[in-house]
Amino acid sequence: MIAAVAERRAVGDWRGACAAADVDVCLRPDSVRRYYGSAIADQVLDALRELSPDLLRWHLPRRGHGVGDLLAGLLVPLAEFSDGTRRLTLAAATPQFALDAGQRVVLVLLGGRDDGATRSVVEAVRLKYPERLSLLRHRMFWSADAAGELAGLCDATPAEREIAWLQDAGRCAEAWQAGGFSLRLPEMRSRARWLAALPIRIAGLAGRVRDALPGVDEAVVRSGVGTLVLSGLRSDAVAVRVAADREALGLPIVPNAVWSRVVDADLLRFGYLGDHELHPLIAAALLASPQRSTPEPDEWLYREVPFIAGPCHGTADDAPALWIDCGPTRHRIAFHDNTWHIPDHSAHPGREALLSRLGGPTNPCQQALNYLSSGRHVIDLAASLLAHGRTTDVHNLLHTHAGARATLTHIPLPTGGTVAQALATHTENTLRHRMTLAAATRTPAPTTRRRTRKGDPARTPR
Repeated sequence: MIAAVAERRAVGDWRGACAAADVDVCLRPDSVRRYYGSAIADQVLDALRELSPDLLRWHLPRRGHGVGDLLAGLLVPLAEFSDGTRRLTLAAATPQFALDAGQRVVLVLLGGRDDGATRSVVEAVRLKYPERLSLLRHRMFWSADAAGELAGLCDATPAEREIAWLQDAGRCAEAWQAGGFSLRLPEMRSRARWLAALPIRIAGLAGRVRDALPGVDEAVVRSGVGTLVLSGLRSDAVAVRVAADREALGLPIVPNAVWSRVVDADLLRFGYLGDHELHPLIAAALLASPQRSTPEPDEWLYREVPFIAGPCHGTADDAPALWIDCGPTRHRIAFHDNTWHIPDHSAHPGREALLSRLGGPTNPCQQALNYLSSGRHVIDLAASLLAHGRTTDVHNLLHTHAGARATLTHIPLPTGGTVAQALATHTENTLRHRMTLAAATRTPAPTTRRRTRKGDPARTPR
């Protein structure tokens, strides 16, 4: 997806780039020019040409568990346009009907004509706290031209790195004190744990909040089930306290992009993400010498194999082979003649099977062999791809790794149902999504059957 978007953006095809990133643009520049004039239309076109839809998708909030689904019902303001008399806002939305059609994102223009498609999108999102997700002042999270500014949101100086180290070590009070804040620690242990785990960038926080909310003396940071109140923003002594939700009612909300840490930088720092796994625009901003991304062809297919250490290259006929951490040594597991084999593990298979039946531990090579022989690696990846609407990738995966019988797609999924049923559901949801954006859907009236007297069903109204 990232490569396809970059290729189309390079030739100025913003429509093709959005299509490649599964982002639906629910607006027409010619209609904008007709209704709002050339000044606003030119601003909208400039934003769409500047937009990197894959970078936007990369930064949208997701679920903390599962296969990385986008959070449903979000409305994220991206840019504002004005000609002096009227103001329009470009926003990214994640209505549930769009996510059901393959984790799609919808771009809408708010503040103007209320057409059917925009109304359907707005009715399916939450409008209570859009300022929390606002990226109006943080174009680096969606703009290819401003992506380099992500480097300014990371801890670069020794003092900033010291504060981050104190947070990592769980020394929450010391970290806030080093950042120039006076902290009132909560008495409840659960609130203290929430504060210690809050992914907040303390260094320079007061200045960023003042820039985002000028003239405000108190502001609130909301994250999950907790609320953090910053007071004394008009003075040099800023106090911090964990408060109940009712205490923070009516206070201005600090946008998430102002207070939260850059997730990519933290993942790199902890070693959970390799340099080559970053988005190219983010890598260019965060790394001194970014490397070209060269993932293995089957990297995602085998990543859940037990005790896997990585791919093994140089095998005969280029057959798939993996390194398995089997105790203190590494053994190969290779695919040959439609069967997985363990050529390096010399232990007697009958003795290993008997030991396992008696309740003993199964050796790592055998566990990896059982996993691969059952085809779970193919089924699990197919389920993840289906959740993201990658139907073409699913067909290619099954044809390559599951044989000709996979064309029938009667393969059971871990979440229930079969691949064929999941594909049919995706097709239906995609059609419903397209009809909604075309403002062609109508909600039928419920056809309930009421009873007039006991045992006699009434006629259904037509």
